[in-house]
Amino acid sequence: MIRRRLLETVWVLVPGLACTPLGLWMYQDPAVTVSRVRLGTELADSTPVVVALDVSNPNDYAVSTIRVELRLRLDDLPIGQLDQNSSMPLPKVATSTVALPLVPDRGTPAARLQAFGSGVHHYMVEGRATFATPIGSRKVRFAEEGELAFGLPASPASAPAAPDGSP
Repeated sequence: MIRRRLLETVWVLVPGLACTPLGLWMYQDPAVTVSRVRLGTELADSTPVVVALDVSNPNDYAVSTIRVELRLRLDDLPIGQLDQNSSMPLPKVATSTVALPLVPDRGTPAARLQAFGSGVHHYMVEGRATFATPIGSRKVRFAEEGELAFGLPASPASAPAAPDGSP
């Protein structure tokens, strides 16, 4: 009787283990969030828009990016997109920040970019990152929207001092 149950258990488990790679049970897709969006201060700036992404690898082994694609909208106006092969190693159980230069769409006038140089604006970033993992390549979609302040110092320490020396 015990032998029969053991054979039944093996009979049920073997096909399940054979069809599902073990790595699938131990792998989690990295999470991608927007860290910041920066606009160049000069119109002649060769990379007037930079989108920085925080990529969090929850796995206990390193993975790497293969490709990154994204679209940026500010105040519901399309600004530009990025579509590039990008190989960047992501350390195990860590978050890395990746700054990506985004070339504005041809239809995006310079005056529009200048208008986003200060104040609080609504942003929306949508994209897809492809990762090289031990179980093959994985495509991870991401989307985030919110409010960002442009033209303000990153921290009080980086603000210029007042002419009279007061903070």
